[in-house]
Amino acid sequence: MLIRKVLDMTLMEPVRDKGYALIDNFGRVMETADLSRVLFHVPVWKHIYHALYWFDYWFAGPQSFLGAPFHAEGLESIDTPCEFTVTKEQLHEYYEAVAEKSRRYLDMLTDDMLTELAQGSDTNRLSCILGQFRHGYAHIGNINCVTIMDTDQWPFVAGKAADVSHGLYE
Repeated sequence: MLIRKVLDMTLMEPVRDKGYALIDNFGRVMETADLSRVLFHVPVWKHIYHALYWFDYWFAGPQSFLGAPFHAEGLESIDTPCEFTVTKEQLHEYYEAVAEKSRRYLDMLTDDMLTELAQGSDTNRLSCILGQFRHGYAHIGNINCVTIMDTDQWPFVAGKAADVSHGLYE
C-alpha cells in the first residue's frame, strides 16, 4: 500500500498499459510476419493462432473464452499437424474479437479484483494476466526473429499503450 501511495498509481495502471501494448503487438506481428513461413516445423500462422487461442482462454479467464469460428480439434497445439491453412483474414477476425474482449476486461478490472480467483481457474486474475504476458511475448519474439532474418527489418514492439500508433517497423 505504501509503495502505491508513493508512486501515486494503482496497480492496474501498468497492468492495463502493458496489456494494451501486448494486444497491439499481436496485431502487429500478424502484419509483419510471413504467415506461411515455417518455424520449427510449424507455419507461423499456427504459432500466432496458438498464442492468440491461449491468450483468449487465459487472459480474462476460461469463463470468458470466445474461441475462433474456424477452430478444429488440435488447431491450438503447435505439436499437432493441421490439414488446412488459416488465412490472414481469419486470424485477423479472431484477433479483433479477442482484442475487444480483452480491452473491455482490462478496463473493468480494479486492483482488488487482481487477487480474486479467476473463474474456472486455480489461480488469481493477476497470475492469468502475467502468464499471458510471458506466453504471448515468447511467441511474438520467436516470430519477429524469423521476420528479422527474412527481411532485415526489425518489427516494432510496443512497450506501452502510448506506443501503439507507431508504424510496423523500427
